[in-house]
Amino acid sequence: MQPEIAVCNIFDQDAERLAEFAAGNGFSGIDWSLDPSLPESGFLTRMKSLARFQVRYHCRFHGVDVAYADQRGDDSLALLMRTVDQVARAGGRHMTVHSGLGNPSGEGIDQARAVEKLALLAAHGRRSGVAVALENLTTPLTNDPLVFNRIVADSGAFVTIDIGHAHAVRELHPRMDICREYILPNRERLLNAHIYHTELEGYGHVPPGCLADFSDRLDLLGLAASCNWWVIELMDPAEILRTRDLLRAYLDCRYIDPVAALHDTTLPLVAA
Repeated sequence: MQPEIAVCNIFDQDAERLAEFAAGNGFSGIDWSLDPSLPESGFLTRMKSLARFQVRYHCRFHGVDVAYADQRGDDSLALLMRTVDQVARAGGRHMTVHSGLGNPSGEGIDQARAVEKLALLAAHGRRSGVAVALENLTTPLTNDPLVFNRIVADSGAFVTIDIGHAHAVRELHPRMDICREYILPNRERLLNAHIYHTELEGYGHVPPGCLADFSDRLDLLGLAASCNWWVIELMDPAEILRTRDLLRAYLDCRYIDPVAALHDTTLPLVAA
């Protein structure tokens, strides 16, 4: 089954304008970044404008991180617990969270606390019917795929893979096939992917110039059958539409041979 190609809320909290853009350009999926300062009544009203779309939710909350070892971690968990409830009341079933957003140095965070608090959040999500997924960023802790994978495994959270962030941190891990390290260990828990080429400090997300810029990463995503949601995480409408066209062309002709794609699964010949 081909993944849903979704658009994020490029017009901030203007749901009606986003619905018009999405419908006019063939998008049936919307990845909505919540505003934690917006009253729930305002959020639910906006979601009524998106009733004809499939919607998943993105907690792009700067400074909110369950990995903080002090009171900030407890406060972050409380906010995200309430957000799970809010998403559930809107009929949502998917929510992406972060560790390290707005904290490039990794000051004050602790991996054990990240696991402990994320496990509580993921369990609350399961009780509420909301799959809580952790996204990889370019900042600690999740800019290291080995640490990211351990947090996911120990917490029971699902996964959102940002292929642009993975590309942006490749020089931090020169001996790794970085995107492979993020995707393959999590292919049973990977629900969402954020799609663009790379992220540049001081600029933001960079669109692909051609299919060759990211087709190898799309091939890897294709090995995760559960990853059925590809969000074009760009803000410029023209860049979004060009990337959409590249993705449609890729999906229309995609053929994935899992053995060839993995490279390392070829069995040696042995004498009978």
